[in-house]
Parts: sequence; C-alpha cells; structure tokens
Amino acid sequence: MDGMLQERWDAVIFDFDGVLCDSNHLKGETFATLYADDGPAVQDAIRAYHRDNGGMPRREKLARFERDLLGRVLDEERLDRLVDGFAAAVEEAVIACAEIPGATEFLATHAGRPSLFIISATPHEEMLRIVERRGMADRFVSVHGSPPGKAETAAMLLARHGLRRERVAFVGDAVQDYAAATALDLPFVGVRDRDGRHPFPEGTPTIADLRDLAAVLSTL
Repeated sequence: MDGMLQERWDAVIFDFDGVLCDSNHLKGETFATLYADDGPAVQDAIRAYHRDNGGMPRREKLARFERDLLGRVLDEERLDRLVDGFAAAVEEAVIACAEIPGATEFLATHAGRPSLFIISATPHEEMLRIVERRGMADRFVSVHGSPPGKAETAAMLLARHGLRRERVAFVGDAVQDYAAATALDLPFVGVRDRDGRHPFPEGTPTIADLRDLAAVLSTL
C-alpha cells in the first residue's frame, strides 16, 4: 500500500478540525458558550450553523451569528471581544482533544512519502502552535492557517513545490474544503462526521476516519 501511494500521489493536503483532530464538536460548544446569555434556542442555532459551515474562519462565522442569526448591527469592537474570547477558550482544549482515529498511524507511515500539508481556517499562528504542541509538526512539509483562504493557500503550495494537480489529494470534512479542491481540480476525499453525515455531492469519496484513507487514496 505504501508503494502504491508513493507512485500515485506527490502530496496530500489535510484540513485539521474534524480530519486530523476530533475538535469540531468542541469548537461548536465553545461558540455556543459565548452566547449563553441569549438562551438555549440561540445556542442550538449556533451549534447547527457551526456544524453546517465547517472550514469558515471564526471571525466570519461570528459575524454571521451576529448579523444573520441575531439580527444585530455588526460592532467591530464586540466582534473583537468574541474572537478573543473564543481563542482563549479553545486553543488548549484543541491541543488536548482526541485525534481522528487513524491519524497518527497514517502520518507516521506516510510523512514525506508523499509530502503532507495542513490548510486550516484556524488563524495561522494558532494553527502552528497547536500542531507543534500536539507533536505533529515534523510530519508536515508546512502548516497553514488563515488568512488567506484555503484555495489561495493550496494554489500557492502547488506553485511553490511544482506539484501537478492530478497528483495532489485534498482531504477535508467541510464544504469549504470541497470548494477549494474543486476550484483547483484536486482529487478530494471527504471525512464524515460522528453521525456518518457529510455535506458533499453524491458520488464524492468519503471515509469514516483516517484508518480508511490509504485504501481510498489507492483507488483514485
């Protein structure tokens, strides 16, 4: 299997939350906690929005909570406080939370064969700290948070490393991951959530966790 992946793929790009780290639910609860004073119905709506819009930068997501869910005029100072409150609550929790099953084994087996990258919507410096603290940094050629967006970062990696699009797989769990891969014509593998759901078009290859990734990549 290892040799087959090396022959087929030059690189694999991973999202982080929900793909390498089982942190989506944790982040959803953190968003909801910020709105405890608005009541349980609002918190449930925020959890649902977070679940359905993975891969979106937190500032944009919080702005949409304020404007679209709560009908508030955007206040940049309040938005700054919400972003800071979320960051303070979530970083240590993500560092400590469980991995997606199979992540350690896949990374240990395949790091450098093919080249591995992370592209996340988490702020860049925070993403670097999390990967370092989780002891994963040496598995990746490079790690990237936001900004810029995922498609822009992926395009930069293709150009910087001279990668051929048909030999670069993108592994993600969110519509934004799929959109970035589609924009660049990269083969895509989706990761289903805890309940077996995913937001991708019918026929998209999907896996329950990373224990199945090598087998699926070998068929694409």
